[in-house]
Amino acid sequence: MPNKRSKRKRVQHFFCPLCGMRLWRLGSTKYYLFYQNAAEIRQNLKISAKKASFLATQNSAYIDRNSWIEEFFCTEHGRIWLLLSRQSDGNIVYRPAKKEDWKQTNKTINPTKPNPSVSEFTYRMSRKVYYGYQA
Repeated sequence: MPNKRSKRKRVQHFFCPLCGMRLWRLGSTKYYLFYQNAAEIRQNLKISAKKASFLATQNSAYIDRNSWIEEFFCTEHGRIWLLLSRQSDGNIVYRPAKKEDWKQTNKTINPTKPNPSVSEFTYRMSRKVYYGYQA
């Protein structure tokens, strides 16, 4: 029985929500979501109010290790950020990340907006070099 313990057959592939082509992981960091009060914990984790209030009183914020935002690459659309959620049966459900999802992650910036500490000129010049523009 060769490859008896191989994990390769259990790897889940992801597909672009816009065109249906296969997405490729870029090896970026996983940005886990966090919830700050009992109502958010109850709504997103689908647990009882008693358990949610217990988790809310334990810590100032509850980090959900089963939901994260990760960067993927589509050959047609380029970089795509997806919200991935691991379900209880082990399957991973995904959808494009929204602005609200980015607000629930820590130490992250919105990738659609440029870095505010970089000047407009520097940002513009960096885009030209990236797209092969020669001055």
